[in-house]
Amino acid sequence: MEELLCGTGALPDPPIGMAALFTGEPPRLADLRDRVAERWGGLPLLRRALLRPARPAWLRPHHWLPLDDFDVRTHVLEAEDEGEGEGAFTGLLGRLVAQPVPYGLPPWRLRLVRAGRQEDAAQQRFALVLTVHHALMDGRSLELLMSGLLDGGTGRGAATPKAAPPVRIPRPTRPEGRTPDGQAQDSGRLFDALRSGRALPLSAKPLLTRRDLAWTELDTDAVRAARRALPGLGATLNEVLLAASAGALRAVHGEPEGRAGASRPLHGVYSVDLRTPEQAATLGNIVSAVRLPLPVEIADPRERLAACRASSAAPGPTQGPDTTTRLLCAAARLGPWGLRLFARRAASPRWAPVSCTAIRWPRGPWSLDGAPLERVIPLGRVQIPGAVSLTLTSYANTFTLCVVSHTPAGQARLLADAFGRELTSLAGAVGPQLSAPAR
Repeated sequence: MEELLCGTGALPDPPIGMAALFTGEPPRLADLRDRVAERWGGLPLLRRALLRPARPAWLRPHHWLPLDDFDVRTHVLEAEDEGEGEGAFTGLLGRLVAQPVPYGLPPWRLRLVRAGRQEDAAQQRFALVLTVHHALMDGRSLELLMSGLLDGGTGRGAATPKAAPPVRIPRPTRPEGRTPDGQAQDSGRLFDALRSGRALPLSAKPLLTRRDLAWTELDTDAVRAARRALPGLGATLNEVLLAASAGALRAVHGEPEGRAGASRPLHGVYSVDLRTPEQAATLGNIVSAVRLPLPVEIADPRERLAACRASSAAPGPTQGPDTTTRLLCAAARLGPWGLRLFARRAASPRWAPVSCTAIRWPRGPWSLDGAPLERVIPLGRVQIPGAVSLTLTSYANTFTLCVVSHTPAGQARLLADAFGRELTSLAGAVGPQLSAPAR
């Protein structure tokens, strides 16, 4: 997984990240560095550097160089003052997630951002922005690291990330000759998962695309109502994210009918955390992915949500997380060049141009030196041209969406706004008969 996430050379090692926004007086940089040294200094994962493959590079993997320590002055920085206001802060986040992670040093940085006092706010605000190379850790690890730096939690303090050896994920096995739904196994079915679908219909040439970031605060009541828009136990946060993303893509890019390749599905992927309860606090990349067709051809928001529930509840044999893990194992047997071919295929704008991730922050309240945590902004990886990522976090009855795109300028903001409207449409579909409690 780490080799796969080192990329294909098409992107200069952009990081993933997470921004925690606080209300109150920011800490002194020296105090923050002391806190990082105390709470993160014992984690071996943060003390290893990523090195490029030796020659011949196509035959050899990247590798990690364990270090005795990390220099807190190099890794914990204060962001340069780019002006006040949400626009300046969003611009800074966009630059940070597009900034290549340097080789030769542990590939992570924590930045203190002094957001300044807003015109309509009574208190000062500041942020901590953590960016890491995706080969080092996944989104769940970001949440574990950041919460381990803060004070609070469920009365027992922050969960302490484990300095554990890499977790081995066994290759999934199935009863011989059978698939999960009981049908006869098709020997060629595994590689059907590599088939291309439809690319996003861009209104501009690829040369005019740009990397862009936008984030938005979602209406809490609308999210809760959207999760009750289906009968029964209600929709999961992942299902709502997939359905609202499909609606937002339909609103921004138009209906697929009449477009080239409209008969092919538009695929999206969402992450699956493979940690067992015993591995709950383990850092690293312990994830797989599910690739599903997004119902962009369906006009009704509630029907789109029902379609996403049906797909995610019973993914086919070429869609589930087991399939992704099996493909990864098959590519790894060929060596680094096989993994890079697989990464290049997975990075194609026709394979899965939409990435969706839902992250639940641990129950709070959380704070930093008395300054309460206001919200958490997820920072997805910068996509290849023609692709977008939509990441949703929930914390303390707040929901925040971040869109990172590599499409024509301004479409990240259009997608974020359209996502909010889609939630409102789903919330409007809730009637008295559909008021069962949500999960």
